[in-house]
Amino acid sequence: MTDKLTMLCQINGGCMGCCGHDFISPDKIREAIRLNTLEFNEIKPKVTAQFIKFRDRAYPSDLRHGVCRNLIQHEDQIFCPLHPTLHKKDLREGHCDIHHLCKTAREFITWDDEKKKRFLDFVASKKLDNIEFSMKMDNSSLLEEFDLQKS
Repeated sequence: MTDKLTMLCQINGGCMGCCGHDFISPDKIREAIRLNTLEFNEIKPKVTAQFIKFRDRAYPSDLRHGVCRNLIQHEDQIFCPLHPTLHKKDLREGHCDIHHLCKTAREFITWDDEKKKRFLDFVASKKLDNIEFSMKMDNSSLLEEFDLQKS
């Protein structure tokens, strides 16, 4: 299932909709990610133990403006440095709900390739930044708007 989600979760600079909840505002989300990134860059983890130290610097429920403290940004991409695509194992395990999928992602993986392409084109046409994209993925408003414009 993760392989099918990789494309959807990585477009528009990465989706962080499942990396927190009760998001306050795009500006507060950006500030949280900026501070998380500063903390990550101070630690500069290279080996698993250092990534675990970064992960465990705060409790899973200790969100910053609704955002997981492990979410960082490099260039224009937001991502979790604990994600299994970056390690031999999933360093998020035991710290967050690694099986959570937003409604949009759950529906997306059930679609045929043609409908997936139409949705990806629809998202691209919106010209959203990664924060707007994430919030609209998380609250299902992109899915709802896409469903309304049936062709």
